[in-house]
Amino acid sequence: MNFRLKVASWFALSVLALAGVLLLSAHHHLDEELRKDRWDRSHPKFAEWVIHGSYTDEEVADILGELVQVWLWIGIPLLLVSACIGYLIALQSVRPIRRINRELAALDSQSLGRGLHVPEKDQELARLVQHINDLLGRLGRSYNEMSEFSARVAHELRTPLTLLRMRLESAAPELPVEFSEEMQEQIRRLSQLVERSLLAAKAEGGKLEVQRDRVNVTSLLDDLREGYTLLAAERSIALEWRVQPELACTSDPELLRQILHNLLGNALRHGKGQVRLTARNSLRQDGVVVWLSNRMDGGHAASAGTGIGLRLVRALTRALGATLFCNRQIQRVFVARLVLSHATNPR
Repeated sequence: MNFRLKVASWFALSVLALAGVLLLSAHHHLDEELRKDRWDRSHPKFAEWVIHGSYTDEEVADILGELVQVWLWIGIPLLLVSACIGYLIALQSVRPIRRINRELAALDSQSLGRGLHVPEKDQELARLVQHINDLLGRLGRSYNEMSEFSARVAHELRTPLTLLRMRLESAAPELPVEFSEEMQEQIRRLSQLVERSLLAAKAEGGKLEVQRDRVNVTSLLDDLREGYTLLAAERSIALEWRVQPELACTSDPELLRQILHNLLGNALRHGKGQVRLTARNSLRQDGVVVWLSNRMDGGHAASAGTGIGLRLVRALTRALGATLFCNRQIQRVFVARLVLSHATNPR
């Protein structure tokens, strides 16, 4: 039972208990009064005679029975009305909590320091809001410091990696071929990781420039299909590709390409057996939905490796606006869902 129903039930039961006590007290008093010799009459012919009398048990039971019926006719509507009043009181009581929940849901990594702006006169709720704002402020500062640190580290690593790659290329004729190729591949992977970390830090810090334009999603996915089909064949993975024609959305083409690269790369890197990509218009016809699913390889989790891939996807979708991303793992099947809107303005 939720809080509103609890308050309504408590209020109705309180009213019912109070009314019950009053009615039982009145019933007991009336029963006692009716059974006593409380009336007398003088005989019309003999003034000196005084006649005493009272109601019979049958008459008392009949009177009290009718009274109980009247009480029931009044009590049942009273119970319903008190329950409705209690529910309305509960609704008013939780209204500040609903406002707090709405503001918390609207916060993201860039607005943590803004806190909540819920005017609340109740002292306890005001203190609660203040504590939440203090906590959000600390989280915001920590998040910004982490993002700035990631960006600085990525910047610092770019130069030595570039110099290392240039020296390796110049010394390649003097090195064994297999050793040279392996070193170049490792440097390429490190450079890619650094670039992704830097891009994610910029996106999370709100420093990423977004150029929105009309994007042909079908054409973009077709451009990616050939390369990932070859990569899937090398890994003995069946790549199932279901893309509706003439799909379009409003987004940044390069950032959207990066998002799709990350999702497909993660799916092939950590998947086995089959990877399925489906793209179609959403049921409401206001955007494009891209589904990507794959069975996880062995004990890999959805965030295997550094986890920079999904982190970058989440950061880029937030930076793009009008774009939603969610993922989940059902048993050992990883599913990612990307919704690309036709809207020209961010959320």
